[in-house]
Amino acid sequence: MDKKILRWNFVFQYGWVLTNIFNSLLLLPLYLKNIDKDSLGIWLATGNILGWMTMVDPGVGEVLQQKIAELRGQKKHYEIGKTIGSGFLASGIILLLAFGLGLVCYSFAGRLIDKDISAYGNLPMALVISVVATGLSLVSFSLSGINQGLHNSAQVAICSITANFLFLFVNLVLLYQGFGVMSIALANLCRALYINIHNLISLFKVLREQYLRPVFEWLHFKKFIRIFSFTSASKIITGLSYSVDMIVLARYIPPAMIAIFEINKRPVNVAYSLIGRHSVALMPLISHAKGSGDKGSILQLLTRQLRIYGYATVFVSLLFCFNYDYLISAWTGKENFIGHLVAYLLVAGFFLSLFSYFMAIVGYALGDIKMNSVYNILRNIFFGVLMYFAARNYGIVGTLVVSIAITLLADLFFYTYRLHRLGYMDGALLKSAFRYWPLLLPLSVLAGWGLKALFASLVPEGLYFNKLLLNTGFFSFFFLALVLLIDPSWRQGAKSLATRYVITPIYKYIRA
Repeated sequence: MDKKILRWNFVFQYGWVLTNIFNSLLLLPLYLKNIDKDSLGIWLATGNILGWMTMVDPGVGEVLQQKIAELRGQKKHYEIGKTIGSGFLASGIILLLAFGLGLVCYSFAGRLIDKDISAYGNLPMALVISVVATGLSLVSFSLSGINQGLHNSAQVAICSITANFLFLFVNLVLLYQGFGVMSIALANLCRALYINIHNLISLFKVLREQYLRPVFEWLHFKKFIRIFSFTSASKIITGLSYSVDMIVLARYIPPAMIAIFEINKRPVNVAYSLIGRHSVALMPLISHAKGSGDKGSILQLLTRQLRIYGYATVFVSLLFCFNYDYLISAWTGKENFIGHLVAYLLVAGFFLSLFSYFMAIVGYALGDIKMNSVYNILRNIFFGVLMYFAARNYGIVGTLVVSIAITLLADLFFYTYRLHRLGYMDGALLKSAFRYWPLLLPLSVLAGWGLKALFASLVPEGLYFNKLLLNTGFFSFFFLALVLLIDPSWRQGAKSLATRYVITPIYKYIRA
């Protein structure tokens, strides 16, 4: 497998998420300061409704990435051209459907949450702009997928990272000019336009370099569209089921509480995106290796990457468990911390969802698209019904408990079983990935609990950032040292990095 492409895939995935995290950490407190909480709460609730626009995209970008990478491994260049042409046609149709559905969602948003949207200043215009921005974003997913499939990862990475900085700049300027929620909508529009233009320019450059051209063939397009007979239904049902909780909650709890719930969800969501991107970055190479028939390299990649993924998931989950109250209090104020019960439930869902996501993404990259989609259809119908009754009768806690139960009892089992059936997951691989957990988990939990108790007694009340910094710093050092102590492969890797980037340069400098 091409390590350079893998590195650029990681730069793209992590660069996109890290810049999103930076933007969130910086902008959310500014939103709270410059936009009243009621308007912000309604914006967040209606944003879930406008999110239904994404249902018209049946996952074209992911399918394009998987198919083109696999065809590239098989060296079927003409088929790649036909796939790209079909992708362009599908993207155009999706854009038109997205605009239509977005306007329908906008018309009914106020009725669904039982609020008068026109009473919140420039919110209606901001929602219309968001419709346009979301539609253009769906097109950008397809263009990024084509570039990823062609292993044009460097340009995708540069585009995504610079787009997020553009979003931040526009947002800050407009926010301080008093545009309110309009600043968010206009910043999203600028980012979507920039990503599409950059992706198109870099794509046509690669097509020229590799002597490829889009081929528009009606028969291929019909066959291409058949792939989405299951993925589109899966996408629609998933979108509806995952937005039910916020829509129902918006009817029964004050708008300000929606904003507080979103504040408390945000750190978990951005961390989920950060770690989850690890598995997404592997997709093009897995699909390419499958097309080449190189099963051994896929198994070797999965064994190593699942172990790294597991360490990252445990580390971040424990950091959240022992620091969530300090994080929210230092970031937006103690009054915005929603409570330890909700925080622990958010972390539990985060932990379980990350592992099911890894298995699902790997299965998708291996071409198990139909079975994944069928499962998602059935799973999310059941999930949506449960979520409606949980949100209505048990509020925020009920929605989180339902989510955890479904992930634990269904998602983890199904996706792992599918990989096993495909021949890419067995007991030996899982044992290799998790062999050090019986020692790692109890020692890390004791260290996290002890450090929190220690610094709670040493640092005065109210200095939340100081406590957060001390807890995070000392726990990070302990966790890394523990992993290096118990895992020989990590020790060897650390020695190699130290030799390459520290010892060898110093030795050369001394000799010179």
